[in-house]
Amino acid sequence: MDKILDKNKYYTSRRLNPTDKTLSFERDFRITHYAGDVTYSIVGFIDKNRDTLYQDLKRLLYNSNNPILCEIFPDGAKSVTEVNKKPLTAGTVFKNSMSDLVQQLSAKEPHYIRCIKPNEIKSSSVFDTTGVEHQVNLINYL
Repeated sequence: MDKILDKNKYYTSRRLNPTDKTLSFERDFRITHYAGDVTYSIVGFIDKNRDTLYQDLKRLLYNSNNPILCEIFPDGAKSVTEVNKKPLTAGTVFKNSMSDLVQQLSAKEPHYIRCIKPNEIKSSSVFDTTGVEHQVNLINYL
């Protein structure tokens, strides 16, 4: 990834930034998202995207002795090969879910409420100006 993303301003790794001791060589990389930096490990990175647990869980719940669970999870009746030859990845499920959400929201007139935390210590008598300014900047209110 270093060779492909070395010019990308949102990507870094220990090889690209040798002074960053928080990243392990050959294992970690960091992506800068709108709300801050997130460090990822390549260990099991692809495996996390191939989560078959959900389909297994539906099958388990469908086969329970509880008739309500059987009714809630009718997809559990399908065999493994019937469901998909290749299970949907977590990324695909997320993408489909977001697409459905966007369609639902497009049909509505949504109103948004933004919550700003006045401080990190959850005290009613403390107001952290720097922290509040940071949150406001993240949601582009100023």
